[in-house]
Amino acid sequence: MLNKLFAAFLIVFAAISITPASAADIPVLTWEKGKEHNIILGGNSQVKDWKIQLTSSNGETLDFKQSKLDPKGYVVFSIQIPDSFESGIYTVVTTGINMPEKIVAGVKIVNLSDYNLIQVPTKLILILLTLILLISTLSIMRMQKYERIEYLRAKPTENLSGIFNLFAKFRVAAVEELHKSLFKFQLVREGELLHKLSPNLWATLPIATIFLGAYIGLNGRLILGVSLIPFVLYAIAAIIGVIDPFSGFTAALGFAFAQSISGNVTSVRSVMSLIAVGIGWVAPGILSSLYQDILHKDNYFHFAKKFVPDLVASAIGGLIFLVAQLLTNSFVDQVAPIAVSTYLIPLILTVAIWARINLYRYLVKDLHQTGKNYQIRILVLPRVLSPRTITFAFLYLGGTVYVWTESLQFAMVSSILLTTPLALLMVRFESPVIKAFKSAQRYIVIEMVCIATAAFISFFYIQSLPLEVTAKGKLLILSTSVVLFIHGFFSSVFDSSARANNLQVPQEVRQMAL
Repeated sequence: MLNKLFAAFLIVFAAISITPASAADIPVLTWEKGKEHNIILGGNSQVKDWKIQLTSSNGETLDFKQSKLDPKGYVVFSIQIPDSFESGIYTVVTTGINMPEKIVAGVKIVNLSDYNLIQVPTKLILILLTLILLISTLSIMRMQKYERIEYLRAKPTENLSGIFNLFAKFRVAAVEELHKSLFKFQLVREGELLHKLSPNLWATLPIATIFLGAYIGLNGRLILGVSLIPFVLYAIAAIIGVIDPFSGFTAALGFAFAQSISGNVTSVRSVMSLIAVGIGWVAPGILSSLYQDILHKDNYFHFAKKFVPDLVASAIGGLIFLVAQLLTNSFVDQVAPIAVSTYLIPLILTVAIWARINLYRYLVKDLHQTGKNYQIRILVLPRVLSPRTITFAFLYLGGTVYVWTESLQFAMVSSILLTTPLALLMVRFESPVIKAFKSAQRYIVIEMVCIATAAFISFFYIQSLPLEVTAKGKLLILSTSVVLFIHGFFSSVFDSSARANNLQVPQEVRQMAL
């Protein structure tokens, strides 16, 4: 990318310093669709008044965006080539005050082959905003107001008939093998809807999805991204993961096994792609349910409380899947054309999550009045995250940043900064105590909007700086870590202040960590 920028700089400098050359002397740059590309202009007092366009032979134009003027007197002109742009030869044309139109470069537009998200600012900002929302929500969850999670559970069926009983025992035993955690609690909780609809299907589906995931793995080439994973089957696995996250989890295991034996998992990047696929099939169901639960603990207007938690939870679930889809494509380890996945599956998933939330609410609304036996399952979270979770986040975030920037040093620094707010969740501080925080209330939706707004303002400012796309991408990542650190520190102080005069949680209460 730097070589392209340097070449572009030389082209433009030559164009404004000497008489125009013939068309045959103008070199042609190669730009990929979907990415942001830059041209740097300097050494001319009127450069800030210039306008640059990408022009096709049939007169179609696309304007470059101009950055702020650097103190040294240069400006970075940026353009993001749409995915729908036709491949072919284009020209870069400059115009300005008292300056005739001039062709300074030719550009060959080709299909996307290296889906590096740091060169796609809109997608990178989307991923970073999602990360900010998730980590800031975890920071808020440490508050006593949100740490208690509970749900009603009908008395489970003692025994199923025939082979279904074996499948049920397999499911129960597999979940019991997991470490006591919020993840395990949510797997059990989110299986309640399917169990209520059909105990036999509840027992059978995890087995069936192992084979479904394996079939998808054998018929899709992971190294070429989501676009070559069978679209319909990929969507079906995601929807199953919303209905029953444990079945989505077993589908991911089957997919990983099939990809491994077929020889597609040959690098760290492909392993990270496997994890991204698994996140897309498991996380939306688990996290959307968690959001829906904690958002109901905030006080809204009666009308707003009927739809705000459900809509926000559904949107978060769809957004998480979209990010997982983008990550899967960004870890491609073979240079070949990539058809960037659409927003269709995330939209379908958002609707499916909303339907699931309301169906489950309908099925359990009268459970305590029917006279049937039921249980109240409770989880108290005095510690939100465990060391193993933070270690995994550190490695995965570091690997992701390294893939995008190819800088080990920057990846390590970024990973440390991004996981520091998570590390703060492992401990509770007895001080400082701020009196104003003792009785103050926090509202997740309002806080999320404020944090997202602050992050977006910083992102918008960074995008206006006279920097090329990779440098701006690095600044976006660093600004994300700053926003998360400030919020994490604020949440720690707020929590210590709010608990200053509270009784300790009873020792007999069951405690778990994610």
